Amino acid sequence: MNVVLPVLAALAGAAVYGVTGVLQQRSARRVESGTTNQVGFVRGLISQPLWLFSTIGSVVGFGLQGVALGSGPIVLVQPLLVTGVLFAALTGFLLGRRPVDWPLMGSLPLTAAGLAAFLLVARPSAGDARLTVGEVLPLAVTLFVLLIGCLALARRSQGLSRALSLALASGIVYGVTAAVAKVTIAEFGAGLVAGLTHWSPWALVVLGPLGFLLNQNAFRESELVSPTLAVITVTDPLVGIGIGVLWLNETIWGTPGAVLGEVLGLAAMALGVWLVAHRAPHLSEEVAASGAPAEGEPPAGLRRRPEPEPGPAHRR
Repeated sequence: MNVVLPVLAALAGAAVYGVTGVLQQRSARRVESGTTNQVGFVRGLISQPLWLFSTIGSVVGFGLQGVALGSGPIVLVQPLLVTGVLFAALTGFLLGRRPVDWPLMGSLPLTAAGLAAFLLVARPSAGDARLTVGEVLPLAVTLFVLLIGCLALARRSQGLSRALSLALASGIVYGVTAAVAKVTIAEFGAGLVAGLTHWSPWALVVLGPLGFLLNQNAFRESELVSPTLAVITVTDPLVGIGIGVLWLNETIWGTPGAVLGEVLGLAAMALGVWLVAHRAPHLSEEVAASGAPAEGEPPAGLRRRPEPEPGPAHRR
């Protein structure tokens, strides 16, 4: 098997994903913080050429990931795709014109390596990509409960905690979306009418925009893109694998050695996420103290300065 094409495509897709994630986060941070209406928030995003450019880049990144998955096994491609977090972190430091924070950079490879190790050991296999409405109801209830919990936590939090809560909700929705997309593809394989009369494509109409809004709101709340992307990158495939095992009859290796490897991979991933979340507030404080721009903000020379108060001579 030739692995050059899938490896190069996966790494290129991860790089594009990381860079466009930073650009989208910068755009989201520029939307007025008082904009709580989601329609106004979306209008603020699409009015920015930077956000439109990054969205087009995301489509290119998804295309590269599709090439990688179409030419190589998922156990090879998926671990490479999680390196997008590393590209995002480096891009954030470069655009912010700040030195690389090596403690943060050290925790990101640990997170990616833990997820990669879990995927390599688990080797999830294909199952039956068909779900009836009755079978999907427990999944819908579970998703609803998890989202309510994440949103309730985000409502009571602020700053990084709020951003991570929204990122967790976004990762959950993305994982469910991937599983539902798999079901949708299988249904359309039986014919156009069968696909359009199934529940899954209409569920995607709801899940797609929901995941997008949660993702962009998480970007807006976080000064640093790395922790947000780390949570989304980790949650998405794990939720997808969980749905595959519990609902789509997919299997993962269950030998004693495989279980041990899976547990160690998850432990390394959890430790990496904890280190990212632990380091990010300190880094944000250092950025604020130094006056340097955060990852989501333009350099000082490009920031919009507030208009001075009019003096008595300018008042009527």
